[in-house]
Amino acid sequence: MHQPTRYGTHSVYWRLLVIYGVTCVLLLLVLAGGINYAVKPRFIQESAIFINLQAYIDSLVHEIGTPPSTNVAAGLSKRLYLDIQMWGPGTEWHSGPNLPSIEDYKKEMDHLSQEFNVGRIGTRLFYITPRDGFIFAFSISKEPIQWIRYELGAIALLLILTVLGGSFVLLRLLLKPIGVLISGITEVGQGNFDYRFRAGHRDEFAEIGEAFNQMTGHVQEMLAQKERLLVDVSHELRSPLARIRLALEMPPSDWEFIRESIAEDVRELDGMIQELLESSRIDASHGRLIKERIACNALIEDVLSGFEEEKARILFRPQKTGLSFLVDVMRMKILVKNLIDNALKQSSADSGPVEITVSETENWVELRVWDRGPGVPDREKERIFEPFYRIDGSRNRETGGIGIGLSLCRKIAVAHDGTIHVEDAPGGGACFVVRIPVS
Repeated sequence: MHQPTRYGTHSVYWRLLVIYGVTCVLLLLVLAGGINYAVKPRFIQESAIFINLQAYIDSLVHEIGTPPSTNVAAGLSKRLYLDIQMWGPGTEWHSGPNLPSIEDYKKEMDHLSQEFNVGRIGTRLFYITPRDGFIFAFSISKEPIQWIRYELGAIALLLILTVLGGSFVLLRLLLKPIGVLISGITEVGQGNFDYRFRAGHRDEFAEIGEAFNQMTGHVQEMLAQKERLLVDVSHELRSPLARIRLALEMPPSDWEFIRESIAEDVRELDGMIQELLESSRIDASHGRLIKERIACNALIEDVLSGFEEEKARILFRPQKTGLSFLVDVMRMKILVKNLIDNALKQSSADSGPVEITVSETENWVELRVWDRGPGVPDREKERIFEPFYRIDGSRNRETGGIGIGLSLCRKIAVAHDGTIHVEDAPGGGACFVVRIPVS
């Protein structure tokens, strides 16, 4: 059974949790810093709070009166949790012990304004205003606020831990498909290509799972094709080799016939090997195209010169002189030769000639090759370009080879940024259409 890998601090879960945690801490620091800045005396003096605070202090001074009433001041101090101090002619009163002296206030403020003063001594915020020869000081210790901050900090820490815990659970559920994908990759790595990813929700992981399933299916199909290739190639090699062996065992009196038979089998073997090598080479990095400009008619006529024995069965109809394209000449000749060879094999001698046309359509050179055979069923029109695929499944010399000719044609067309497809030919048969860019 597959054991999940331990990633430690490199785990995606922990990285996301750290991001959540850092985000929460930063938000709390910004919030706390903002509140702390808002209660600073300098900020208060520069904001609308200053006007409201001054009006509030004026109302307290008015309630205490001048000369000040210590009883009223004591009542306000107790009711409002304020420390109140008063200095003036015959008056020096403090609502509590250990409060700053008037000298302490003056030292902190450098000089006292005749209207309203705001400042801080240690952890104590104070507000001082002179009035009718008396000085009134109102202050509050920040210690209760500090305790409130500690409580808020504890609550914030508890909230962070709760958020992280909930996030961890949610992340485990959200990222669970990753573990399933890892298990699937391991299964495929061990050769189980029947494994398929199943997602419960339609999300990005489901799309990754579908891509994984498609990849697995393609790999499975490729392996099946490779297996078919081994069977097909071994069969193809066995047949001409068996004929060569049989020919060599025949009496010397028939040597001329033997030589022709062996030569034909050798040509068949050579053609098959060349197709296999070219199909493999065009997929490799060193198989890049070597392009040159060539007249389309000249290229096709050069290919047709290799079909001297079948010349009567081929009708070439060039529709425009001077038409040329930029191609890898050797590979384009392979494409044309394979299409003509395939059309000849699908057409009987008395069904009519194989027709070839070349024309220019917009920015494309369009090559068409008609045969007079049975045609291609609609369900097979795409599959016939797959490597090693044959409609009838046969591998005989008369109807075809091992099924890589058309696959090689598509590879060559695509390598030239072109296309190839098959249509139903007028009057029956198949029409292969190749489009190559003019330049």
